[in-house]
Amino acid sequence: MYGEIRKTVSQFTLHQGSSEMRSFGHVVILVAAVCVSYSVSDEHSNALDFGPLIPPKLGDNLPPTESFPCVCGVFLTGQFVKGSRDPPRGNAALLHENSDPLPCNPFGNKQCTNKCLDLIVKHLPNSAAILCGSIDRDCHKERAYLFIKNCNDTWINTNLSAGREYCCKDGKPYKCPILS
Repeated sequence: MYGEIRKTVSQFTLHQGSSEMRSFGHVVILVAAVCVSYSVSDEHSNALDFGPLIPPKLGDNLPPTESFPCVCGVFLTGQFVKGSRDPPRGNAALLHENSDPLPCNPFGNKQCTNKCLDLIVKHLPNSAAILCGSIDRDCHKERAYLFIKNCNDTWINTNLSAGREYCCKDGKPYKCPILS
């Protein structure tokens, strides 16, 4: 492209100081600026290959990190202080370890939570019997909350609950009284 400009310039014989020469000089500067601008933008467009305009999936542009299995734990309200960052006390009423490792970042935590929810939703109709059969104590009007572990041995409270209260006596569920 620069060779074409030189060829065009050499074809004109203009007298130095003439108005045509000044105008031509401005045109050459303008053309050179456009060429440099085009060249720079072409280099950038090659460096940033956007490929097809398909929206990325959530997490596609997150940096790669080491992955560990996701663990789901259901704890009753008697085992933790709501709003506290302290871990729940005792063993989880229900525990499940997923075999697939997930990323160690907020997106991985979200994936872990969703995997746990997929598993829990399947068993919601029998949740009272399952929960009462799995705990080693009686409970009265306690809610079950989902906690996850992803990448380390720390429980993360998802603040997700089944939205109902559980009452258990001797490993069996009973209907919680309305007033108590």
